[in-house]
Amino acid sequence: MMITIRVLQVPAELPEGYWNFFLSHVSEERREQASRFVRLADAYRSVLGEVLTRVTLSKLTGQKPGELFFTRNQYGKPALSHASNVQFNVSHSGDWIALISGAGATADLGVDVEKIAPIDMKIAERFFSLTESSFLAAEPAEMQLETFYRLWTLKESYIKAVGMGLSMPLDSFSMIRNADGNWHSPEAASYPFLSLRLDQGHMLAACSAGEELPAQLDVITMEELYQALI
Repeated sequence: MMITIRVLQVPAELPEGYWNFFLSHVSEERREQASRFVRLADAYRSVLGEVLTRVTLSKLTGQKPGELFFTRNQYGKPALSHASNVQFNVSHSGDWIALISGAGATADLGVDVEKIAPIDMKIAERFFSLTESSFLAAEPAEMQLETFYRLWTLKESYIKAVGMGLSMPLDSFSMIRNADGNWHSPEAASYPFLSLRLDQGHMLAACSAGEELPAQLDVITMEELYQALI
């Protein structure tokens, strides 16, 4: 399975024509959800996340974006209802949307992006394993925030890949940094992981159930997303 990770930067404001066009290419449920958001940025992320998913999976399935239908498992993980060999996972936070996808196999995929913001490090004691909490505490003070978000996104990417949601406690497995700077989990030894900064304010992590992850991200522009629907 050839895996790709596509990322889209969300603008502060979309021209009204573009916004209405994108709204017309998502499900009615998504449009209703977007109308209930108080903050426009939340509506943008929700709608554009579905548009990016439809455009990308359209190429993998050979079907038009509007012909794709989605289901969810008992924990809420989305899947295509008519193409079980196409795997995907989407995440959005702050200024970015990330989508990991691949066709031709049934390997689980997960991706998580988080906006980096100051946080009380005591939260690590509640959600991280003892191994991770000790590792984080031993990091230089100036590196602790970055390390926290690397651990958090890596763990979220694995939980999302497995598709068990909050039923899998974050402290039930550990992420460990190798001597070469890469990350792995002893409890998920067959899963390759990827961790990187999207920019100074956002962290991204991804994982797959054994399939090799791409070395580079595929950055898609808003104009490219628009053109893909015309």
